[in-house]
Amino acid sequence: MQALDYQLFQIVNQFAGKWHLIDTLMVAIAKFGPLLFAIPLLYLWFKKGNEGKQVAILSVISFAAALLINQIIGHIYFRPRPFVFHDVNLLIVKSSSDPSFPSDHVTFSFAIASLVWLWNKRIGTLSIILGFIIALSRVFVGVHYPFDVLGGALIGSVSGFAVWKLRLKLNFLTALLINIAKKVRLA
Repeated sequence: MQALDYQLFQIVNQFAGKWHLIDTLMVAIAKFGPLLFAIPLLYLWFKKGNEGKQVAILSVISFAAALLINQIIGHIYFRPRPFVFHDVNLLIVKSSSDPSFPSDHVTFSFAIASLVWLWNKRIGTLSIILGFIIALSRVFVGVHYPFDVLGGALIGSVSGFAVWKLRLKLNFLTALLINIAKKVRLA
């Protein structure tokens, strides 16, 4: 399985370092792509009333839970990053002490994208596409294997679906947070 993962990694990473414009774009997406998820969350918060605020809060719960799961996995199973044992086209300087599996960036992205998709297919589909682009960029720049980003997408998506399924039980929390935000004029 690891041999297949490395072969898939090579297929994507072989293009890194060949075209400056593409390299710059992929580095920017790999580093800062998850920040683009602030756009749909801010849109939901400020333009979609209390329901949008609830979805934004549920998204935060979803990515927090997913990243916690990643931390637990990282302590149980440590997978070195591709550049530790292989000659790669590395475009981002990254610590070799951080686990490669699962990808936090992709987990974060899919935890939000899947939950938003369950609420609104159009906005959610755009978010999922962004998540796939972020996943591709993480492999392209040499910091993750394909199965790392696939694992992150799976963990994030499961978290998003689980939080969506629990949304009625979380109504008290989302209502409380929305009321606090209104009192301090953030909503």
